[in-house]
Amino acid sequence: MNNQAITRMQLVFKWMAWICAIGILLQVFLAGLSLFWESSYWASHRAFSRVVTILQLLMLVTSFIARLPVSIRLRSAGLVGMIILMTVTANLSSGVAYLSALHPVIAVVLFLETVSIARKPVG
Repeated sequence: MNNQAITRMQLVFKWMAWICAIGILLQVFLAGLSLFWESSYWASHRAFSRVVTILQLLMLVTSFIARLPVSIRLRSAGLVGMIILMTVTANLSSGVAYLSALHPVIAVVLFLETVSIARKPVG
């Protein structure tokens, strides 16, 4: 892959990170709608989580294609790990509700880390 293509992929990575951050904010908004307005929005929250998950996975793959530093690749892998933890905490039984309460905490960390990655210069 030539330098111009790598530079383009680095830009794609950066844009995907910003789109993911916006997607996480949308997820929080949908959760808020579900809690404070109409519980039927949980279906939208669940469905849109798949979009965020796919974007995070694409970011990880793109970090390798764009030949980003190992630190960015590892941080991208960490985002995927947080997505997995989000899925686990969302599906725990009520018997371990204290662990389920980590779900929004992980969302905050996921958002902050995604923004941090998006703000980091690439290339």
